[in-house]
Amino acid sequence: MKRVLIYMYTALLVAVVGCTPEQPEIIYPEPDYANVELSSASAVVEREGGVKEIFVNTNRESWRVECASEWVDYSIEDNSLKLYVDANDADASRMAIIHVVAGSEPDTAIARFKLMQLGSSARDLSAVATANSYISTTQTTVKFRADVKGNGAGDGNSRYMATYGVKIEGAAYADVVWEATFDGDKTRSCDIIAGSPLYSASDASIYLTTGATEGNALVGIFNSRGEILWSWHIWVTDDEIGESNANNLTWMDRNLGALTTDMDDIANRGMLYQWGRKEPFLPSPAAYVEMPTHSYDDDYNITESEEEYYAIQAEIEANRVVVNVNNTQRGDGVGEWQYVGYPAPVALNAPGNIDYATKHPMTILACRTDIAIGEYLFDWYMQQDLMNTSGVLMQSESQLWGDAEPNSEYKTMFDPCPPGYCIPPRGAFGEIPAEYACTYVSDEWTKEPYGWRWTGGTGDFFPSTGNFDVAGLIGETSEKMLYWTAESFGNGSAGFGKAATLFVAFNDIYYGIYPLLDATIAGSWYSYGARAYAASVRCVKEQK
Repeated sequence: MKRVLIYMYTALLVAVVGCTPEQPEIIYPEPDYANVELSSASAVVEREGGVKEIFVNTNRESWRVECASEWVDYSIEDNSLKLYVDANDADASRMAIIHVVAGSEPDTAIARFKLMQLGSSARDLSAVATANSYISTTQTTVKFRADVKGNGAGDGNSRYMATYGVKIEGAAYADVVWEATFDGDKTRSCDIIAGSPLYSASDASIYLTTGATEGNALVGIFNSRGEILWSWHIWVTDDEIGESNANNLTWMDRNLGALTTDMDDIANRGMLYQWGRKEPFLPSPAAYVEMPTHSYDDDYNITESEEEYYAIQAEIEANRVVVNVNNTQRGDGVGEWQYVGYPAPVALNAPGNIDYATKHPMTILACRTDIAIGEYLFDWYMQQDLMNTSGVLMQSESQLWGDAEPNSEYKTMFDPCPPGYCIPPRGAFGEIPAEYACTYVSDEWTKEPYGWRWTGGTGDFFPSTGNFDVAGLIGETSEKMLYWTAESFGNGSAGFGKAATLFVAFNDIYYGIYPLLDATIAGSWYSYGARAYAASVRCVKEQK
């Protein structure tokens, strides 16, 4: 009987356990942490003074204001904060940081508001025209429009405008992407832009004050997710930029971004640009070095002994290690330089990689290899996996820097030159005889230490700035010069994704497409003119 009872008890226990209802999930309430939000993050007041009103949203019954700037008064009424500013009689602009604090220790929330008041010296850099770069002097407050891309003009056949438009939308704030001097001093590079830029939604403009140091900077407009919507090159120099004339064009007397025209000063290098991109890249920060050269006969055969050749080559290679240095200065910028190992994404249709390039202005977009055909596609803009009926590698037609015609009125939204200037058109350095050819122009140029002088043209000095090759490697600093024009080649029938350049081959200077042979050899991925190269720009006056 006991055994039966035990069996019955066990069965009952199993039945009871099996029928036990599930325990309800315990949901804990979210912690009620203090929170505070403002209707805007910044504002600009004219020098005459005025009132700015901010609305405060918080989950606490009360909030307070902290402001150390004596030139700002304020009043609080319900959820409204009013800031009162008197006239600013000084030349310089001034900035106040206002903190709105909700809650009490240790549970507090803080929202920061930036208030700028303009001084009498404030300048509107985009008053005449918008552009991708602007020139300013040191210790000056400036503003420029942040609602239009570049100069807002046509963009060739990239179809970028049809896809993304000319207007900049979704802007939330402005910040410094990078800033740099030409002496490699990373401490001084923090003083190109003083403090932080300010984006004013009321007039869709960016305001900033330049620091005490000459140099270059990139200022971006960001959306609320921290993505760069567009960026502008700020060229800060107190040295007045001159002009000269040649080939029916008015030229700047220096490279885009250069601070001087002195031959032995590395500040004459300026910025480097991949063809068709508006984003500037930094040249080597190393000092110039006088490079030994080999001797050639009329047929470009080396005339030195084997021993002499190897001695010269060893010195050249040692110097190259010293002078070709990646410049990673960024000052107080929020970005990171990416030079090598970042191939352009595969893009088979326009507008190609323009949106990617815009969002990654510190990344050199290197060429990539087409595995299927074993060829390099050396245009960062478009990577086409196509061949024409003759078996020739096709490359996208690209007029990202203009229609390349002489005396053109066409400046694209991707042109990196400041207002009133543009990329030199076709024929800027001479007449190119035909597609995939170049013309010998050495007779117009005189070799000088660290560069060449255009004695048959403007008379100005063109430094050997070096360049980035199609893999993103910096080279040829102190050795050669490579200067872009707007003329590009590559239309899908026998295109090689190249652009007309002023370049040095051996010891001679040419203008056009390198090398000086037939079209198939001109398509060599490693040769000058490949649009993934990053080279110098010498702007010319817009033709109107």
